[in-house]
Amino acid sequence: MDIKSKIKEKDITNLAQELIRIPSDEIAGEQEVCEYLSDILKSLGMKVRLQEVLPKRPNIIAEVLGGNNGKSIMFNGHIDTVPIGNIEKSIMFNGHIDTVPIGNIEKWNTDPYKAIIKDSKLFGRGATDMKGSIASMIIAIKYIMNNVENFNGKIIFTGVMAEETTGLGTQKVLEENIKTDMAIVGEPSDEKIYRAHKGTIWFNIFTYGKLEHSSESDTESNNAIINMMRLIEEINKISKELEGKNNSLVGHPSINVGLIEGGTKQNMIADSCKVSIDRRTLPEEEPNEILDELRVRFDNLRLIDNRLKFNIEKDTIREAVEVSESEPIVQEVKRAVNKILNINPIVSGMKATTDMSILVNQGNIPSVIYGPGFIKQAHTIDEFIEVERLVESSQVYAEVLLNILTNN
Repeated sequence: MDIKSKIKEKDITNLAQELIRIPSDEIAGEQEVCEYLSDILKSLGMKVRLQEVLPKRPNIIAEVLGGNNGKSIMFNGHIDTVPIGNIEKSIMFNGHIDTVPIGNIEKWNTDPYKAIIKDSKLFGRGATDMKGSIASMIIAIKYIMNNVENFNGKIIFTGVMAEETTGLGTQKVLEENIKTDMAIVGEPSDEKIYRAHKGTIWFNIFTYGKLEHSSESDTESNNAIINMMRLIEEINKISKELEGKNNSLVGHPSINVGLIEGGTKQNMIADSCKVSIDRRTLPEEEPNEILDELRVRFDNLRLIDNRLKFNIEKDTIREAVEVSESEPIVQEVKRAVNKILNINPIVSGMKATTDMSILVNQGNIPSVIYGPGFIKQAHTIDEFIEVERLVESSQVYAEVLLNILTNN
């Protein structure tokens, strides 16, 4: 079947534009996007339902069943599905319907919600991350529904909430005992196939001091901010050490002091200080061990100065992930990319964190990341995606679907 001639650029861009025009950050919520997608997916003959995760923040689940002895395939935009019953094999396509906020709109050269196309680029919040990918997925499903009279297995599309923050949408999916053999996460993959990515640990460090008038300040004062400076100096040493570690797929781990707050007023010695830390982890690292090692290093500093009192509190942990290149889903996407784009794609790892780690580490679902666009365009002012990338990805998705659903 001629996928390239039947997947139309205009179909993809029209859908992507409509999705971008509906705000869906954590303030607006995902309800309106889900309702819009519900109508689209129902028109394709899919069974659709919304799963409320938080008020006005649902997941969307859509499915269509072919023959009972075939495979099941899921397209997920921050995912949720129903059990697959007697389906022999299944595959999940994963994207997400939430976006990050637009920031200061005055800095945008184009309205982030008008979704204009200029110079063969689609501009708007979510164009790259990742409403463009969702449009590519849905048009690939449309191709199968319109051009494959009989297929074996199940197609599942899910759009999930809160990927940009906690991954709660995907976690709720797994709580429903999702059964699928493999998954594709549609995040922007820089024209590569990612079979691994870094993890993220967010945590807060607190230091304490003695509240006094600043006129009493001297080297013997117990200042929480000065105490925190000592810990930050140690973090800088750790950062340099981490550059010496390396994973062949995702590079070296990192640590970043992202936020700091402390004190009451400039004429008062600070009795408290807080920093928020982002630690990027490798697949071979264990998050709790990392935090334990950090406590040991800080404890050693306290042996030098017993005024140094601190506390570390975990905020969010999203694990790193790695799957074998021999996994069928990795090989299937490689085959499809080679056939559609006539290239041998690079298989590598991603530095950012996605819902892939939840699928693999919690759901035991072999997964890869493959989607249109470049991660450097995500979360930016004047976010955009090249239209050509949307079309190519949709064609690859359709080829994956076609091969899995008709070659059992």
